[in-house]
Amino acid sequence: MAVTLTLDVAAVRHNVLTVRTWLASQHIDVLAVTKAVDSEPDVGRAMLAGGAIALADSRLSGIERLARHGLGPRVLIRPPQMDELDRAARSCDCVFISDMDTATALSARVGARSLGVFLVVDLGDRRDGVLPENAAHTARSLAAMHGLVLGGIAVNFACMSGLQPELRLFQEAESVLDEVTPWCSGEPTLSLGGTYCLPHLVGAFTPRHYCSVRLGAGLFFGHYTLAAVLPPPGLMRADPVLTATVIECRRKPAAPAGTAGTDSFGLTPEMHFPTESAYHILLALGRRESEPRCLHPFLRGSYVAGMSSDHTLLVSETPLRAGDTVDFALNYEGLVRANTSPFVDKVYSEHDHSWLQRDVGSRESRRLH
Repeated sequence: MAVTLTLDVAAVRHNVLTVRTWLASQHIDVLAVTKAVDSEPDVGRAMLAGGAIALADSRLSGIERLARHGLGPRVLIRPPQMDELDRAARSCDCVFISDMDTATALSARVGARSLGVFLVVDLGDRRDGVLPENAAHTARSLAAMHGLVLGGIAVNFACMSGLQPELRLFQEAESVLDEVTPWCSGEPTLSLGGTYCLPHLVGAFTPRHYCSVRLGAGLFFGHYTLAAVLPPPGLMRADPVLTATVIECRRKPAAPAGTAGTDSFGLTPEMHFPTESAYHILLALGRRESEPRCLHPFLRGSYVAGMSSDHTLLVSETPLRAGDTVDFALNYEGLVRANTSPFVDKVYSEHDHSWLQRDVGSRESRRLH
């Protein structure tokens, strides 16, 4: 069987509804980000059913996939490239932007329709966006462009530099929006991103302007990828699961001493061989589908010792046979990698939730025979 990614859309729907309920009293809406699942339509439908106000992706191909299935409104949260402008004008309801050359070229392509835009402002993450002191001037220029309707500003946290969100930065963003407000069409909007904003929002921040928060990882996992950050109660934990097939299993002694060199990628491999005899389980799974740091095996007493382009070595206390399968909980990077690999079958379905409260390590591998 192929490597398989399984994602529970019922848990995603539940988590959107839960977060939306938390934030309703603070007048903060949820903008659901679909990029980690390549804008899978079944996931998008679940997000909208849970109460998301719109769907967002950073890739235009994902936005177009949502459009083909009639799902929206659709927000492109990375500015389109110059050769994508015509497609963006056709498929997007809103675009995040901060480069004026791109904005000018996009304006020339919208024709008779109006396209919403959000000005991206850099509060310190240093990925994209204008600096706060330049926001008002840029907003004035945007608002004057044909066909572009300025809705407000967008800010990012924990994306490039790891800058963490906090109340002080939310308030700074509001101050920037105050300066931009004269050039906004309708009610000015503050768009915050992403999941790490939640602990600083729930019961802690009541915005002066209309506000939405862009969420992806927290909706898919029901928890945060940073172990030190505890999510508010009520989210359904449902780690996406990657399933791989056993090629062979043998008990082997500790690896012999020898001269180590680089691997086939020209890198020094990080191998974690056992220091005594153990079962070495070889899986039909490699770096073309995932990375060792992304994989957390459910098989008790096992760990990923290493990985090449097409093989994964799992060290285990339990013997398996060729044809058995092993399940791994994925982190966010693992979810992204699995979704973008053509060698992974994707299954998006409503799941039985009886096992969701078990800890990783309690779910044994499944035997086929």
